[in-house]
Amino acid sequence: GVSWPLVRPASAADQLDPFTEGQRRRLALREERDLALAALKELEIDHATHHIGDEDYAELVADYRARAAEAIRQLDAELPPVR
Repeated sequence: GVSWPLVRPASAADQLDPFTEGQRRRLALREERDLALAALKELEIDHATHHIGDEDYAELVADYRARAAEAIRQLDAELPPVR
């Protein structure tokens, strides 16, 4: 029945191939990029609602923009050239 995949013992066919080092690095870079971009969105809201001051906002935005940009640069460097 439908529940058989949930009750049968796991097999080797159920295992995913392990990530390569390059895949792990790209995943970490994507996560860094996404976290930095999400933090920037939150900062925009916090600044607009006056939960964070101008000085702190400017400092934090600069840091998160740099982090996102660096992750994007590294991801772009790993892409094959466009022909």
